[in-house]
Amino acid sequence: MKSESARVVLFLGAPGSGKGTQSGWLAARLGIPTVSTGEILRTAAKRNTAEGFRIRQLLSTGTLVDDQTVCAAVESRLRQDMPRKGLILDGFPRTVHQAEFLDTLLDSLGLPRPVVLHLDVSTSGLLRRLTGRRQCAVCGSVYNLTSKPSLRGSRCQKDGGALVQRDDDTEGVILRRMADFQATSAPLIAYYGPSVVVRVDGDHEPGAVAEAILHSIAPEMAYQLAVA
Repeated sequence: MKSESARVVLFLGAPGSGKGTQSGWLAARLGIPTVSTGEILRTAAKRNTAEGFRIRQLLSTGTLVDDQTVCAAVESRLRQDMPRKGLILDGFPRTVHQAEFLDTLLDSLGLPRPVVLHLDVSTSGLLRRLTGRRQCAVCGSVYNLTSKPSLRGSRCQKDGGALVQRDDDTEGVILRRMADFQATSAPLIAYYGPSVVVRVDGDHEPGAVAEAILHSIAPEMAYQLAVA
């Protein structure tokens, strides 16, 4: 029997679409954790087993981890510790094969299919966000020239370190990453279909995007928030 009270939420969005910001906000609002594939794999790599050693080698060399390994790690984690109220999965699934595996796994755990939130941001919006991003060379704090500037101009307001642009935030690299995202996300969006995928206009301010997400998947909570 499926537990309809539990939610499993997936975020799809190009680099710079705000997935991290929105998943963190939604996790706090719904009272469910965000579980990242990277964290799952790093935990699996620490185990003193043949599989743990193999995953350590893959991670250390930067090799893309294959579907079978990722699926096995996610299954192990969720079967051992599936939060009662559900969770937000960060970075999984990335392929249709992984999505098919997740559907089977959730069904075996008595959970419904995931809700897929597609943060759809225009190309101009993504370029504006990412080309304006600056990072402190000392502490790693992230700023944005338009939406979150440092109070100290070109210096970090925490430690005075120089604010620099990351190599992957140049326009050419961003456009290439966006093309890669479109190539991998389109099959996933088609796989889940309009009954599962909720498109959210991500060009708005973060607060407005968060409100739209809550209205889409938890309208009763959005109403409570509005009248509070």
